[in-house]
Amino acid sequence: MGKDKSTTLGYRTTKSERFSYWLYFLGQNIFYGLVAINMQTFYSDVGITAASVAIILFITKVWDAVNDPLLGIMIDKIRFKKGRFMPWLRISLPAITVSCILFFMLPGNGSPLLKVIWATVAYVAWDMSYTICDVPIFVLPTSMTDNIKERGQLLTMGRYFAMIGVIGSSIALPILQSRIGWFATALIFSAIAALTMLPLCFKGKERRVVRPEKEITMGQMVKYVAGNKYLLIFYLAMFISGLTNFSQYIGIYFARHNLGNQDMAGLISLLSMVPMLIIGALLPAITKRLDKFNLYIICQVAAAVLGVIRYFLGYSNITIFFALYVVQAVFTSAINILLFTFTPDCLEYGTYHTGERAEGIAASVQTFFSKLVGSISGPIAMLILAGFGFVSGENAVQPQSVSNGIWLCYSLLPALGIVLAVVLLQFYKLRDKDVQIMARYNDGEITKEEADNQLAVKYGPAAELTKMIFTETK
Repeated sequence: MGKDKSTTLGYRTTKSERFSYWLYFLGQNIFYGLVAINMQTFYSDVGITAASVAIILFITKVWDAVNDPLLGIMIDKIRFKKGRFMPWLRISLPAITVSCILFFMLPGNGSPLLKVIWATVAYVAWDMSYTICDVPIFVLPTSMTDNIKERGQLLTMGRYFAMIGVIGSSIALPILQSRIGWFATALIFSAIAALTMLPLCFKGKERRVVRPEKEITMGQMVKYVAGNKYLLIFYLAMFISGLTNFSQYIGIYFARHNLGNQDMAGLISLLSMVPMLIIGALLPAITKRLDKFNLYIICQVAAAVLGVIRYFLGYSNITIFFALYVVQAVFTSAINILLFTFTPDCLEYGTYHTGERAEGIAASVQTFFSKLVGSISGPIAMLILAGFGFVSGENAVQPQSVSNGIWLCYSLLPALGIVLAVVLLQFYKLRDKDVQIMARYNDGEITKEEADNQLAVKYGPAAELTKMIFTETK
């Protein structure tokens, strides 16, 4: 059997271990695509009014955002005997599977009050289970390997598999749901998702567990976040662009009421997967030649321009609609794959600038902002549709005004959010070559003087690093 070529690059993980890491993202995002993206459609289908759905979404998703920093604190404080992150992933798997099934057991013939209570409690249970894995999975590579390029590949391909999970579920869900119903669809999706997440629970290995010599205090954690301006700038920009990204929440509505066929939602998702697969394969080579932040901005601008064009051309000509959708998907795919690869860069900057190492807190800031988006954008989308006269019920007939509101939310408003985000991102100055130097200083490969000579002009002098305990395994 041939030798794994990646060993020549100094990779410490095995090929099967990396693949199991990527598969975990696939399963995790099948769950996400099933519940988080489609919960408002499910709620309205079982007879909960649009206004009530908006209230439920706001309450549950605000908690959804808040519990991420809480878990980040727990990760940095709780000390399992076998690793920092893998134990959380093993705890999460059965919890997220069971809670997902319970979520879709909501009784459609129950009273309005029962439906609202069940919907709220069930989602909170599912979300807490999801959070237990969502924060650790993004920072696990820092314990799997000390190779910066290897970490980058793990996260880039992980994000690639995550998009396959979301888009794949978006393709299959409308087709299955219209034929076998929500609960049977949830059972199938849950089984597939759990099976793809399972291998990492056995194959994942933390080779390089880094802990502060002394337990990090709450004050030090606040200092780390407050001093990490690029982490805050980047994810505040992501929050702004996501705030109007209503298209992911109303895809089934658009297919049902604007295109007249729910199965079209699956076709639209399928068409978005083709450019995503191509772009995902090309991105590693592209980012070797072009700084990923510059590429990210180019893609954001292109996606915004195409969103405006799509709105004014409309969807009556289905050929033009699909053609523009596919072209825009090229840029949105690159955006979504690159998005969370900036967290390790911000983590290295935070350590360089504050002297503290807090992977759990850094990752929780990422998930906090991404979930806070859902806590506000989802309810806003439902309130907008309610304002246009949306009628609840799976087979309800909607007035033309609702179709107009859906199209506004589906095309023009997302473009507006992107434009505002691009303006804020002009204050984000981190670049790949500088982050590599920070990482070398943070890992003790170069001295403070050497780091200052190369970076102090742009980022200020390096902080004295808190002493760390390194636990190495083969």
